[in-house]
Amino acid sequence: MNLFELVCLSASVALLGGYYLWLAIEVRRNPQCTVIGYSAIKRRDWVRSVMTDRRDILAVQTLRNWTMASSFLATTAILIASGALHFLTAIPDQPQLLHQLNFLGSVHPTLLTAKLFAIVATLLVAFFNFAVAIRYYNHISIEINVPQPQSGVGDIAVVQRMMDRGGRHYTLGMRFFYLAVPLALWLFGAMWLLLGSAVLCVALYAMDHLG
Repeated sequence: MNLFELVCLSASVALLGGYYLWLAIEVRRNPQCTVIGYSAIKRRDWVRSVMTDRRDILAVQTLRNWTMASSFLATTAILIASGALHFLTAIPDQPQLLHQLNFLGSVHPTLLTAKLFAIVATLLVAFFNFAVAIRYYNHISIEINVPQPQSGVGDIAVVQRMMDRGGRHYTLGMRFFYLAVPLALWLFGAMWLLLGSAVLCVALYAMDHLG
């Protein structure tokens, strides 16, 4: 890895790390201004409404949609990861296209292997988070339909926490999915990694901010 590659990689890590640090602070301080914070609040209200008003059909339909979305994304993540592994083992030489678009960056074969492993690891983490989200949604689909006694506030709080965890893992899965985009661009050179990271930060800000 040459100096240009190292500088671009460090700048990309600083950009993405700085954005997520800002986002974590923003979610804690002003949750109503961010999609993550606002959605978390509304999920808790939704659980309370379903369990209090006995809206069982709505609960089943909504949880089914969340489970289907998580299943689709988990399947997509594992398929892309498998394809990247196949690319790593089936092609002995580096494709010329990667060299033609790689300006000033390193073209060492070991670095290409590291890039592919980074993509695979990112997608596997995304797959794991989506799988855990499905696990929580399956548990909730039973517990949210249990009749509540008069003193059932504690049960509602437990289901709300499970919904928070399921939603958190779904969000993490999507974030690692997004991270795979600049990592894929890194295959073509460090400059594309930095450009992809900058564009991703702008896109994430637009998606995460309600104001």
